[in-house]
Amino acid sequence: MFVRMNFTKTDPDSAEAARALYYRDEIEGVLARQKGHRFHYLLEAVDDATEGVFVTAWDSREDAEAYERSGAYKELADKFMHFYTGPELLASYEVRE
Repeated sequence: MFVRMNFTKTDPDSAEAARALYYRDEIEGVLARQKGHRFHYLLEAVDDATEGVFVTAWDSREDAEAYERSGAYKELADKFMHFYTGPELLASYEVRE
């Protein structure tokens, strides 16, 4: 399994709006229809209301990269840019079993 984590800093006053957007069908539906998509979550830091992590899991790295190349990733990510107060950091991980 391949996991992408997008670390973000956001305005705490907009956390509820970002959360609502993430779990609407316009985001969830697009993600769920991508080949190899396993799951996605929004993690909100307990000790710092400005920190968040968008997590997506894929069957393979190829599936995640195909999603990014399709333009769907950029289209969805652009919907969140106005919530960010700093640069985002995208990291990738292999889950070894």
